[in-house]
Amino acid sequence: MKFCTSCGAELKPEAKFCAACGTPIVAVTPPPVQPTPPPPPPPAYQQQQPVYNQAREAGSAFSEAVTGKTNLIQRVINMIVKPKQEWLVIANEKPDKMKLLLGYVLILALIPAIVSFITFGFLSSYTTITYAIVQAVVSFISTIVVVFLTAFIVDALAPSFESEKNFDRSFQFVCYAYTPGWIASILGIVPGLNIIASLAGFAYMIYLFIIGLPILKKTPSEKATGYAIISIIILIAIYFIVAAVLALIFIKTLFSSFMYGGM
Repeated sequence: MKFCTSCGAELKPEAKFCAACGTPIVAVTPPPVQPTPPPPPPPAYQQQQPVYNQAREAGSAFSEAVTGKTNLIQRVINMIVKPKQEWLVIANEKPDKMKLLLGYVLILALIPAIVSFITFGFLSSYTTITYAIVQAVVSFISTIVVVFLTAFIVDALAPSFESEKNFDRSFQFVCYAYTPGWIASILGIVPGLNIIASLAGFAYMIYLFIIGLPILKKTPSEKATGYAIISIIILIAIYFIVAAVLALIFIKTLFSSFMYGGM
């Protein structure tokens, strides 16, 4: 209810003049509400940098994978048993290179490294434990390097096959597509099965590439086979080149240390 400021008579809500004295009614505009200023940023020592956060999350992914708290085993099984459905699940996941590297690649890359150590260290009478360690280290480092290089190649080839160019997605794709190669290496511990295991692993990797490229890289289905075969050929070439270079470096280093040690 409003009243005239001049004569005190009651005013109607829609009135523009006082009915009693004719005084114009001035509309009173409420003062604007001042926005609340944002809180000051925390001190520099309390601000968490993105790199630190990524490293911490990646470290957690590694520890959880080692302790069996993640779905690593289930992911491996699904990639072997029902890969197409698993590719669809992976396509909805945000690729994280650090988590993939520490929580998946490093764990599975230990399989061929351990197999190499056992094969050359205990199942061969022509090599030494030192040579077995060198082979294991070469296998492990080669796997990590090859995953990154293959992801780079796959991403670089993407425009040529009308596919999505996205390195994070390419890295995610290569990490999971490499799964059968790591798993098949287990059979390498059985004498005479190492070559068969390698061929089986690469054959299944080609299959994973063909069905996974249209899902993760948006590759047209008619171009997926060519894209997969070229990528696998490059992957194999890169692996042998990297392994040969690393083996040469390690063997040369060991030879030099023995020479200087003997002197």
